[in-house]
Amino acid sequence: MKIVCKFSGIDCAVCALKLEEKIKKLEGVISCSINFLAERIDLEIENKEIFQKIVEICADFEDGVTLKRIK
Repeated sequence: MKIVCKFSGIDCAVCALKLEEKIKKLEGVISCSINFLAERIDLEIENKEIFQKIVEICADFEDGVTLKRIK
């Protein structure tokens, strides 16, 4: 399943890269690509439950990081 999200609360490209790597290591994530400048995350995941885990990872990663699914 493919999901596109807008994110907010990530202040630098290095942090975005660290978050991308953390998400990629999660079981059930087929692919993850974060575009820092567009504030966009493109995901391919196995099921909806994985998305909830990704939301939790983002919330725990840094204070104020939020995701909003757009596709």
